[in-house]
Amino acid sequence: MDELAQAQSSLGRALGRARAGEDRELAQKVREGGEQLVHLLSGLLKLTRVHTPDNHAFDAPVAELGRVLASLGEVLGSVNLVTVEDQVYLNDLRVRTDSKPGAAGLGGELRRHNTGGLVFHATLTGTQIRALVKGLSGAPAPEWPRGTLSQWLVENDVGPVELRGIYRFQEVRSEREPPTRAPEQILALLLDLAAESWDQLGAGRVLNPLPIRRAVVEALESGLHSPAFWVGFPDCPPHAAHAVEVATVALLLGREAGFPAGLLQDLGIAGLVHDAGYLAPGVGEGAAALARHPIEGARLVLRQRGFSEAKLRRLRGVLEHHRDQADPGGPPSAAGAALRLAEDYANVIRLYGTKVTRADALGAMLKAGGKLYHPALAQALVNALGRHPPGTLVELGDGSFGRVALPTRSPATWDRPIVKKLDPKSRLATGPLVDTAGDAVIRRALPG
Repeated sequence: MDELAQAQSSLGRALGRARAGEDRELAQKVREGGEQLVHLLSGLLKLTRVHTPDNHAFDAPVAELGRVLASLGEVLGSVNLVTVEDQVYLNDLRVRTDSKPGAAGLGGELRRHNTGGLVFHATLTGTQIRALVKGLSGAPAPEWPRGTLSQWLVENDVGPVELRGIYRFQEVRSEREPPTRAPEQILALLLDLAAESWDQLGAGRVLNPLPIRRAVVEALESGLHSPAFWVGFPDCPPHAAHAVEVATVALLLGREAGFPAGLLQDLGIAGLVHDAGYLAPGVGEGAAALARHPIEGARLVLRQRGFSEAKLRRLRGVLEHHRDQADPGGPPSAAGAALRLAEDYANVIRLYGTKVTRADALGAMLKAGGKLYHPALAQALVNALGRHPPGTLVELGDGSFGRVALPTRSPATWDRPIVKKLDPKSRLATGPLVDTAGDAVIRRALPG
């Protein structure tokens, strides 16, 4: 075979391994590099107890740390080092610390500065590594320690290193115990992460899926069946609100369709960044931007180097979220098909919600099953949202008005939702919840 054919064949085999989740060689390389990174950084911090970072005793370990960072950067792009209590993770992979004396203590060193992780957006020079070690080994500021250290790093030319907050394990609990975070807090976190991810990608940095995945898991566990997710968001950037709305509908649809946990989590991540392609230079506006932004968004996802099954699910979700089911090039993946439905539903409500009811909009989308949408997923979305989808303006039998506050709870209550009454003065959905499965009835559904 010629060189092009050989390259295509090699890429095909690599992608096949990644899709099957069998890229063990890459995972092993990252783990080994992570062990070296943690061991070297921990050792340099300990060395500051004896010598200052400009001492020649630092020369060899600083050079080795620079080499390890460069090697990891070639594979991963940005290197995300996360400490959780006494455990360490590098770009989604857990790093062993038991074979390296003192490495498990790295988390404690970082926590002194209210920091739980380091993101290396570029390879560091020896001077930058010495400055980083000096900053981390110094006394933390009494107030705002992480922010103060971040500012100090920028002032000392260590801008490629980003400090992350403290991460904690979520406690295992029984199904009857309440969640550790209220739905309103989970929603606020998702909105913040959507805006932050947008800013990070716009600045040329690599998407960090770890905190987004945790927030998606929390939303799946406790948030999706809360009025907070369906009856108006707090003030936030419009693109963040749209991203969270699309991700929420997609997650609800995916769970109704029986998607496995890993696919659901990556679907939620892709939903939060699906429109990031609009950030690419020259995308513009209008129809041209609509057609181009999915592939530009996929390029942003590809900044995180290496392939894994999770990354490919996120990549295809972003790339295919506007692909038709009957596309000549083939139908979208499950993630792409779910995001297509979720975004179209959100956009239809935004554009035509004052003219038609949400049920009518959903019914029109159902008729496009097989052409624009996967027919089974379109039906699953109807089943999940209910006869009166969340947010629907309704008039109750007593003449009062409200908005449907939750998606379907069960097949038996598919057409009998819970409604949050509108305040008579403000017309906002701030009144009590009314269960129409009881004595209350819905007289009619209205646009708006």
